[in-house]
Parts: sequence; structure tokens; C-alpha cells
Amino acid sequence: MMEQIKNNSQKKTFFRLIIGIGLLALFVFGISSCNLPDLVNLLPSNSPTDLPDTAAASPTPIPSATPNVPVLQSKTLIVWVPPQFDPNSGTTAGNLFLSRLDEFKSRRPQTEIQIRVKPLEGDYGLLESLRITGSAAPIIKPDLIALPRSLMEQAFREGLIMPLDDIYGDLSDGDWFDFAVDLARVEDSTTGIPFAGDLLTLAYKNDNEESPPPDWESILDSQKALAFPASDSRGLVTLALYQSLGGELVDETGSYLLSGDLMLEVLSYYQLAQAAGVMPYWLTQFETDQQAWQSYQDRQSTLALSWSSIILGSDSANTSLAAIPTKEGKAFSYADGWVWCVIPSDLENERVAVELADFLTAESYLSVWGIEAGYLPVQLSALESWSEMSYYSTLQQLLPSAVLIPGNDLIAEFGPEIRNTVISVLKDQVEPETALAALMEEIPAP
Repeated sequence: MMEQIKNNSQKKTFFRLIIGIGLLALFVFGISSCNLPDLVNLLPSNSPTDLPDTAAASPTPIPSATPNVPVLQSKTLIVWVPPQFDPNSGTTAGNLFLSRLDEFKSRRPQTEIQIRVKPLEGDYGLLESLRITGSAAPIIKPDLIALPRSLMEQAFREGLIMPLDDIYGDLSDGDWFDFAVDLARVEDSTTGIPFAGDLLTLAYKNDNEESPPPDWESILDSQKALAFPASDSRGLVTLALYQSLGGELVDETGSYLLSGDLMLEVLSYYQLAQAAGVMPYWLTQFETDQQAWQSYQDRQSTLALSWSSIILGSDSANTSLAAIPTKEGKAFSYADGWVWCVIPSDLENERVAVELADFLTAESYLSVWGIEAGYLPVQLSALESWSEMSYYSTLQQLLPSAVLIPGNDLIAEFGPEIRNTVISVLKDQVEPETALAALMEEIPAP
């Protein structure tokens, strides 16, 4: 056994020797037939290895899951309106308003508009709510609000809405009627953008060939009851008739004044109308325009002095409107209306609110919306859209010459005393001259 292992070991040694001799022979043959390779370059060098400059190397970009696109911050505008302008009312006018808001949002997709419907008056009305949110809850106060002239005047003087002269410009440079320019101004500042007009007019039945009475004489001859709110604390109908005679209410210095002679003409007309049954004593029960209008609706009266928005907003069959009868038949009308007002906020919110108000007062929109809502145009270019109405010629006559209703302070000064005077004449309690003397004693001299 040991002998066999020894023989195998010798054989392995012999084979290794033969292989080594063969490799050596091949190596010598290669040297003789080929150039010797540069072994220096094949072996590692003893000099230090140069490392790449890491400062000059460009960093490998890290892939991002989303593109690096600027993100526009969303903005919410809060808009307050009274119930008659509710875009979700389901009326044609409401649907037009809603579509207009949607169009604005499509142009500014980052802007959300929230509509809040507030009562016109009362504890939670537009003005009172604006006062509360302005002091106690500014986070929910509106950016844009629809206000009638009287409330806009109060809101501006309380600092609740902002002047727009610098951010919107002068309305007198545009297409607006004169009354609309005055409607939007308080104390020489533009405080709103008009969108709805309202005129004091005569409502009459147009189901026969008779024309509406244009003057005082034809009113007296008609022997038809003429309804108006004789107990209105503002005395607007009486002030309108007074101004239709050319009477002034403010002098050059800004002081209030009342012409006794012209007011006597109005009171004497009332006395004659009362005697003719045209202005019966029961008119003194009417304190509001709505009460007087209901009298017309109930056929208690055949004629009515009322606002165009009331007449056009009702479904009174065979009723049209005309100019209020004046002494000589000269066209005259008081004008009132609604404006969009901007609430003080940050500059960006104010800018977008003005942009929305401007969008909502474009002639192309208001000319359609106004007819459906029952409000008259505030721009000359929008009047043409009313050309199919039976009273179009009346609007052509009245709108360019309409006079804005007196301001809040003047009405507070004159209104209650004028009401008391009118009541005493229509109830046939005193003569017009006596009533006038009592009135002039109560009116402060300029």
C-alpha cells in the first residue's frame, strides 16, 4: 500500500516538471519572435494617483415626481346680496346672475365665489350685518356687497365701504346716465358701481285707448283715485312735485332750503285733488310704497305713483308706466337704484372684488338681466334693449333727465315735517296756507 502511494507521488512530480519546461519554451519563443511588451506600463506605478476634482464635477440631478410649476393660490370672494338678487332663486334673472358668476370663475379658475343672502333691513340686514362682521367677525365679512343708495350712503360715512376713485376711476367719463353717476357718489367720492336703476313713475291701466294723464289738470279732470304713500316719513312724492316746479333743496353754500311759494302750489294741488276725490283722505293710511301699490292692485285706486321696480316686478295685468303728472306736463322723475360696493380688505382682494363688480355691470349683461329683474338701465347703451316695451318712449324721456332722490340727511330734516303737512291738508284739517306756515316754522332757515 505504501509502495503504491510513493509511486503515484513520483508520477505527479514528473508531470509537473514536463509542464513547466513546456511553458518556459513557449515564453522563450515569444521573446524571440515578438517585441517585448512595456512591462512598466503594465505594472502599477509608485506615484500617487490623481483623484477627480469633486468641486468641478456636476451633481447628478435628483429626479422629481412632479414638475416644478408655480402654484396659483386660490382666493375666495364673499358676496352679499338681498333676496331679490339671489342667484339661486330659480327665476330667470337669478339664473342669468348665476351664469354670469360661473363665467367669471371660468376666467379666474383660482377664484371661488360664495354668495350670502341677507335681508334688506332689520337686525340681520345688510347694513347691520356689515357693522357686526366689520368689528367682531372680520373673517366672514364680505368683499363685495349690493346696496341701495340710502344704505350705501350710511355705510360709506361709517367707513364700512371704500372709495373707488383710485382703483376704478371716474364714472362721468363713461356711458352712465347722470343719475347713475350721482347714485354712486357720496361727498364727491365714487363709492360704488351702479347696476340697477329705479324711477318714480305713474302706473296706469293700458287696456283702453286712453293716454295717461300728463299734468295736474288732467289728473283732476279724470276723477280717478291716485294712490301714493301720503304718510311716507320721507315725503318723497311731495318733494318730487316740488322739484318738478323748479324748486331747490340746497343753496350754493350747501345749506338746505325750501321755497314757500312753490311748496304752496303743491299743497294747493293736494287740496283740489282731495275735493275732487282724486286724493281721498284714506291715502293718509299708506306709509310705504308697497301699501299704495296694493291699493292699485286691489283696484281701490285706478292710478298710482310708484317706483318702476315695484310696477315691473309685479304681475299686474294691463298695467304700464308713464311719467308722473306735473303742473305743466314737463317730464320729471326721481331716480334711485342699487350699486356694488367694495369692502376694505387687502389690496389683492379689493382688486379682484372691483374686477368682479365691473364684470357684473357690463352693458351686454345688464341689458338682458335688467329686463328680467325689473330694474331699469343705468347706461345709455343698454336702453336700446328696452325698445320693444310699450313704455320705451317714456324711458327715453325720463332716464337722461332723472334727478337722484335727496340724501339721507335732507330727508331726515324735511321728510317728517312734510308728511305731517300733507296729512293735515288731505284730511281737510287746515288750509294750504296755514299748513305751509306751520311747515316753514319747523324747517330751519338756511
